[in-house]
Amino acid sequence: MVVGRRKAFTLVELMIVLAIIAIIAAFAIPNLMKSRMSANETSAVGSLRALMSAQATYMNRHGVYGDLAGLLAERLVDASLGTGRKAGYRVGVLDTGSDFAYCFVSAPIDDGKSGEKEFCVTQQGTLYQANLDSTSMTVEGTAWTPGEDGVPSEFTTAPEDDSDNWTPINQ
Repeated sequence: MVVGRRKAFTLVELMIVLAIIAIIAAFAIPNLMKSRMSANETSAVGSLRALMSAQATYMNRHGVYGDLAGLLAERLVDASLGTGRKAGYRVGVLDTGSDFAYCFVSAPIDDGKSGEKEFCVTQQGTLYQANLDSTSMTVEGTAWTPGEDGVPSEFTTAPEDDSDNWTPINQ
């Protein structure tokens, strides 16, 4: 009498399937991470454009430019942007020393992983990008001082005068 043999996968077959899955993952994961970084960078630029628009409205209402807290209080920006973190990026404002000028900057929360580029915009309306080292940033809040709390000293309220670091983004 012949006993029926059960159909099952052998250990070798399972190992081959796992190896194929690992090879596919090795190709897919880096591309996925690059896509995510690109999306975060695009979101950071979009956030700065939203801040430009919000500042124009705030200036029309109050006669001066506002900070992130003021823009949030007026409901000109969403809550995540108003608190200084959105889509893998920190957003802050540099002190220009004037109520009639502003400089918003955006830096990746995890430089090299959530994004590679830093961005800024001033009241002149031009967006700039740079590739700075912001890995040591520990700043809390949205008011940033270059050179303090790891904020790169290359952050400037006049990026148009620093073409070594800042490049205008074609709009």
